[in-house]
Amino acid sequence: MGRILAYCKEHTLFEIYPGEEGSQQTVIVNSRQENEPLENFKPLGAFYCNYLGEGIISIDQEESDYDAIPSAQKHVAYIKQVINILIEKAHPGAKLQFPV
Repeated sequence: MGRILAYCKEHTLFEIYPGEEGSQQTVIVNSRQENEPLENFKPLGAFYCNYLGEGIISIDQEESDYDAIPSAQKHVAYIKQVINILIEKAHPGAKLQFPV
């Protein structure tokens, strides 16, 4: 988990926010085209690094079936892809390509 958070802190594609009492870190994944200005970031979704259990990464999927948000299921799939890439390859200094 520390390795993933260290990678995310190095890259502007991610925003990290501490949770209550340091038990959770929220990581927002932004979507943008390469070399696009920072103000064009669009939040794609978020995942949570929980320290209440050993190495738990979670995402909110409860609203992905909500009728008013047809793209939510796609966003959940994208966030899962990002998490899998981070788990497998992320470390400070790594150059990763994300499909989002």
